[in-house]
This record gives sequence, C-alpha cells and structure tokens, in this order.
Amino acid sequence: MRFVDVQGFCIRLDKQVEFQKWIVENEERIRKSYPAGTEYGGCYAAVFSSEKDAGEFYWLDILDSYAAMDRGAALVKDPTSDYAKISEEFLRFVDADRSAGSSRILLKSVVDAAIMDIPTA
Repeated sequence: MRFVDVQGFCIRLDKQVEFQKWIVENEERIRKSYPAGTEYGGCYAAVFSSEKDAGEFYWLDILDSYAAMDRGAALVKDPTSDYAKISEEFLRFVDADRSAGSSRILLKSVVDAAIMDIPTA
C-alpha cells in the first residue's frame, strides 16, 4: 500500500525566514531520520489554496502502511532518536495559536483503495 500523510500548519510570523533556513539546512537529516516504511516527502509553502484554515505550509510523509504511522509515533517518543529531536526543533517554529490554520489528511493510492460505484437509481 502507499499513503501520503499531508500535515498543514502555520509558522510563527517572526520565524518564517528562520524556518526556511532550518528546512534547507536539515532536509537530508530529516530524510535520514525516518523509520522503516516511511519517507520524507518534503515541506511545501502554499502558493494558492481554496482552503482558508488549512495552514500556509505542508509537510508530506509517504507511508507504506497504516503500521508505518505507529512506527513513527513510537520513534518520536524516544528522546535519543534524531526523529524526536527534529520534531522538537520543528515545533519551535509552529504557530501554536489555536486560531492559526492547520489541517491533516491521509491519502491512499487509488491503486490500493477500495473504490466502488454507488447506485444512482
């Protein structure tokens, strides 16, 4: 199976340039920190969107199974892992205001999804 976990968020207004610099300097480190069955899909800035409260930035994770989410959750609890350290560094940039835009969506490959026709009559 193949999934894409899309996490939308906002960065504190006074930390946007610093956040971009941190991403540029740490992309390879981020990529290498991911557990088996997961892959860093990149961090993106929204150029345009119809979603008003989904966030201005998007972090993509590529997963090979639902179990991959559990592996990531377990690793982020291990304070000695680089994955956990990166998460802590990242969270220093995130706008924690509850009114700041945020979102999350888990996408499943159409190849693997159970898709059925729905009778219309």
